[in-house]
Amino acid sequence: MSRQELLTEVGRLLSLLKGSGLARLSVIPWAAPVVAFGSSIDSQVATLGLNPSNLEFVDGKGLQLTETKKRFESLQSLHLSKWEQVNLEHVELILESCEEYFFRNPYDQWFKRLEKILVETGASYYGRIGRGACHLDLVPFATAEKWSALSRIQKTELIELGAPSLARTLSASNVKVLVLNGATVVREFGRLLSGASMQAQPQPSWTLQGGRVQGLSYTARVSAVGGIRLQHEILVLGFNHNIQSSFGVTTQVVGNIAAWIGQQAEGVLE
Repeated sequence: MSRQELLTEVGRLLSLLKGSGLARLSVIPWAAPVVAFGSSIDSQVATLGLNPSNLEFVDGKGLQLTETKKRFESLQSLHLSKWEQVNLEHVELILESCEEYFFRNPYDQWFKRLEKILVETGASYYGRIGRGACHLDLVPFATAEKWSALSRIQKTELIELGAPSLARTLSASNVKVLVLNGATVVREFGRLLSGASMQAQPQPSWTLQGGRVQGLSYTARVSAVGGIRLQHEILVLGFNHNIQSSFGVTTQVVGNIAAWIGQQAEGVLE
């Protein structure tokens, strides 16, 4: 798998940031695109979310993270006034910040919880030795507003912008298993599938709130995303509970989801 393909993809995403075209979509204009959290080339397993949190770039008061605490690059960290000034060295730094994310200042409050569903696959975001894991998003741009606060039109446009990038990143990766975190991600990713569909299955052991919220699993084998053919087939596994935000997601349910993912991935991972 080619790192050059990922550098090219970062360049494509930067071209979308040039000018003010994304302002209407609430995209943070000075924040670099996030092609991946971790190395997609070194990972056999990837989780999928919606888009990078603004907290990857700012603190709780909305102030840009300082040099010692930064997670990704920005116009300020690259000493640029606008994205039109970007060169190959800047593109390298942006990709490196993605690849080294979990070994610098990761947003552990979010990723440590998601890591728990990967344990049965033997993959980890945080390990340099053994089976690697990374995180991808449907949309590679952080927004000033939370996803839930965006309009349906904004969400649709953002996903349309992000889908080709996600497809190319997956195609250039070594990812064999893609794990979808929550019903919204399952629904939006399902709309991008070409010639495949997500198969839903009730999972009684994942039921929440005394039986009021059903647990559902989703599976698919995908060879194209958003109309773009992938270089290899990927096993897609999803669940309807959002590990970080679903009310009442217990340790036992997380463990049951992890066991299911491990079982489904067996034989697919090397």
